[in-house]
Amino acid sequence: MLSLFNKNLSFCLACLMTIIFLGACSPKSAENRALSGSSFHEAWVQEVGAPVNHPPLRVGNTLIVAPDRMPLLGLNAKTGKLLWNYDPGFRIWDRAYATDGKRLFVGIEGGKFVALDPSSGKLLWKADLGINAQVPPFVGDDVVYVSTTFAGAGLVGDPNGKAKLFALSPQDGRILWEFESDNYVLQSPFQIDDSVFVAGSFSDPKPVDEGGHMRLYSLDAADGSVRWTYESEDGFPKQIYATEKTVTYIAYQDFAVGVDAATGEMRWRLDTGNWVPTLSGAGNTIYYGSANTIVHAVNADSGIFEWQFNIPAGTFNYVLGAPVRVEDDLVFLTQLGELMSVNAANGKLRWKFSTGIVGARTGPTISDGWLFIGDADGFVHGFTDK
Repeated sequence: MLSLFNKNLSFCLACLMTIIFLGACSPKSAENRALSGSSFHEAWVQEVGAPVNHPPLRVGNTLIVAPDRMPLLGLNAKTGKLLWNYDPGFRIWDRAYATDGKRLFVGIEGGKFVALDPSSGKLLWKADLGINAQVPPFVGDDVVYVSTTFAGAGLVGDPNGKAKLFALSPQDGRILWEFESDNYVLQSPFQIDDSVFVAGSFSDPKPVDEGGHMRLYSLDAADGSVRWTYESEDGFPKQIYATEKTVTYIAYQDFAVGVDAATGEMRWRLDTGNWVPTLSGAGNTIYYGSANTIVHAVNADSGIFEWQFNIPAGTFNYVLGAPVRVEDDLVFLTQLGELMSVNAANGKLRWKFSTGIVGARTGPTISDGWLFIGDADGFVHGFTDK
């Protein structure tokens, strides 16, 4: 018979697989401008053969799409036509990709990590990390920070594993430094100035009724040495975001938490009101939508609400993924397939558009007058105001 701890740990590992699968912040495109709601329309639809579980990523004129358990695809961003596909012979982790604008970085089954030419899908380099990377890497100042995991979709959970954060050269995949944590899973990191922040879950015999044991690290970006650690029972972190003063996260318990970036002491803790899929940040503000249909803007340094917006038309019309900040607009997709744009400063509605897409699993990607959505039926949609 399983002990209470083992039962809780098994449940926690299952929840982690779900949270990792659902996704964190949407990938950022290289060029953005606010969209005009008056001329917004669907320009193309492309079938990709399997559900899309993470926002597409635009690099130049190529739209990167990772259908579930399928080859990685490069589509023409303006027409949706297939440009290339990349099949390494192993499963591509369908959230583990990011770009520096020149290269596409992707995590692959078996602890492999590769860089591709985004215009052609050609392999540029391959690194063998030995541990799977299932979440989006963070591209910092000429460094690619890659989190790894011993628990997630498609993996046999190992609570004794010690997940690593790798700092790689984007030019050739060389390991600049690596940090071995006492966590068995690490979420996407965040780098600001000379600090890198990374968080995840660790095993502990002490049972937790709701949530789980998590640890947040502050590392020196130069060599990966630990500056401080912070522990809580909030459960697996869904996303972290940092300003110069505060590291903010939302975890399994669905509280937004602010931790002092210099000392690792908790500065504030805020009840989000309901389940939250993830968060995004811009400047000193974090944005998230909760399942009670409220979109929130919170000052990351103080934990004080800047504004709240109540999504109309139904109890279950909540935000998918994270809101996307573009200039002074905040755009998000709802469960019922509505795109909405609100003023990022005060939360006032600017425009809304019905996409007709019901059942998408993730939020949109916005880039230079285009908006892209992948859905659960295996289609990618390109919208534009051009």
